[in-house]
Amino acid sequence: MAIPDLLSLNYLVPFVANKLDFRRAIRGLRGMPRRLLLVGHKLAAGNLPLNTITTVSTESDAIARFGEGSMLLAMWRGAKANADLGLPIDCIAIAQGVTPIAATSTIVVENTGATLAMPGEVTLYVHGKRLSFGATTSDTEETVAAKMIAVINAQPSLQVTAAAGAALNEVKLTCKWGGPTGNSIDVRGAFYDDDRLPAGLTLTIPPMTLGAVNPDVSPVVGAMGLTRPTEIVCPFLDSTNLNILETELEARWKENNMRDGMVINAMRGTEAEITTYLAGRNCAHVHTIVTTKDLTNPWETAAMAGAAIESQAAKDPAVPHTGIPLMGYLGPKPSDHFEDDQPNNLLQAGGSPLEINQDSTANLLRMVTNYTLSSAGAPDRSMAELCWLKTASYKRWFNVTEFQTKYRGYKLAQYITDPIPGQKIMTVPLAEEIMLGIYKTFIDVGLCQHMSYYKGSLKVEIDGANQKLKIIDEPVLVVQHYQTEITSEIVGGTV
Repeated sequence: MAIPDLLSLNYLVPFVANKLDFRRAIRGLRGMPRRLLLVGHKLAAGNLPLNTITTVSTESDAIARFGEGSMLLAMWRGAKANADLGLPIDCIAIAQGVTPIAATSTIVVENTGATLAMPGEVTLYVHGKRLSFGATTSDTEETVAAKMIAVINAQPSLQVTAAAGAALNEVKLTCKWGGPTGNSIDVRGAFYDDDRLPAGLTLTIPPMTLGAVNPDVSPVVGAMGLTRPTEIVCPFLDSTNLNILETELEARWKENNMRDGMVINAMRGTEAEITTYLAGRNCAHVHTIVTTKDLTNPWETAAMAGAAIESQAAKDPAVPHTGIPLMGYLGPKPSDHFEDDQPNNLLQAGGSPLEINQDSTANLLRMVTNYTLSSAGAPDRSMAELCWLKTASYKRWFNVTEFQTKYRGYKLAQYITDPIPGQKIMTVPLAEEIMLGIYKTFIDVGLCQHMSYYKGSLKVEIDGANQKLKIIDEPVLVVQHYQTEITSEIVGGTV
């Protein structure tokens, strides 16, 4: 056995050399670094510079960096509530669009008499947060409106401000930032069955509207630099911004980059609105939570789901996301949720509906990507399953780091059929042994299957002239259990 020298043969001074080599210290699986990235708006009170990526781990830091009542702070809180220990949360604040217009809604308070006939509680839900105050028989429409304004503005975590409208019985709500995202803020007077206004009092609440001018996410690409966020939460659904991110993701998934990540977003709407939107998207690296009539802001829903998905992927990327709860999410009443064939239609269109519980909380149901068509326009589900992409991403990372950490600095021999003991020489048999060892590790933890097929499909070549090792393999991924079919052939009476 030829053991390689540690010291030069020309060094003649008596000496004892003992090299420590940690390349093989870690055996078995290694955890792929995972990071969640939130992209959104901060308020002027936040001290985070725009277009700068930073890791935020505590509530106090999040408030200081984004400002209370900001989009980013709400996203961070939603993500933090659903993130396992050890999942870093990075954030990038981007500027609003040029002269953006903030979304607004004007609530009209009306009463059948000059004052209330009966005292009671007035409730208001703003993006899922319940506000309430007491109204007495001495209150008029105008005093109820004034109380409502005071209660809203006393809650700094709300993403709207309140002011008197054109009439004294009007309350004008304004989103704290400009752009169309504010149009998705849900405002309603009652949600639970026991929410009751005082007799004779009514609230007319139109949806938030008129928010306009999208921001530009281009600086996000530069801010990410060489970092590798594995899940990116983006609240902006316009085609221009999504095309920018999709182009960057396509580049990051290529073999000459391999800083692969994925974008998650959320959209609220009817089945027709959502399927129309999804018809214009076809990226395997974007997945969309689709909801209807829920109270939680879409950007918060996306942040919750992104943290839950990436936390699961860190433990086992092949485990289906079915049944994972979204902590802090308030969805529609079950009777207002998608029904019958609608969830299936949305899944086929590339959207991921939620499972709504009786108390309007929700779980992830099945996560698919926006990819539905091949480049030729044919229906194609090869990259539709999120778990497949998460597993393949981890397998590639493991392959690459195995060679980078353990076999860097090897010689390459094209015509040696057996590895020479003690020599750092990469040969075809050694490369096959490495790949089969990796695959056995993945089989043992339930990520891959069918060793005989993999071994038969494995191809290894050495290109000595160009000093390259070339490998083609066909890993057979473990898939997800979503459906069960049982046929019971009933026998009545004696057999």
